[in-house]
Order: sequence, then structure tokens, then C-alpha cells
Amino acid sequence: MSVSKYDFNGFTISLYVDEQGDWLAHFREMPNISAFGDTPQQALEELKTAWELVKEDYQQKGKDIPVAPVRNKLSSL
Repeated sequence: MSVSKYDFNGFTISLYVDEQGDWLAHFREMPNISAFGDTPQQALEELKTAWELVKEDYQQKGKDIPVAPVRNKLSSL
């Protein structure tokens, strides 16, 4: 399973299983955007849908869509 096939606009995704065996996926930077599924793949698919709806809501309200924080990249010396 690879999250690279999803476009989450650079946000970091946390994915884990809860006490009931359900999978939860959410943005670390915006934990209020989350989704559940029976499998990790389903949780990611649901998160993709949730993210599209969030972006649509921001656009309808004339607000800027949240942007992931810039990550520091290590460079070799």
C-alpha cells in the first residue's frame, strides 16, 4: 500500500488502528480532517474524499485552501 498515489497536498498522514480494529487516517497538521475504514486502504480512500470536500468548502466560502507547512530538507555536504 502506498500513500504516494494520493494527492494530499504535502500534508503528513497518520494511519493507525484503534481498539476496535478500525483504521484511522488523518492529517497530522489538521487532525480534525480524518476518516475511518475497515482497512488502511479504505481509510485512505475515505480521507481522500474528506479532503476533497474540505477543499470544496473552502472554495465555496472564498477562503484559501490550507497549505502544508514547508518541510526542511536535509542536504548532503
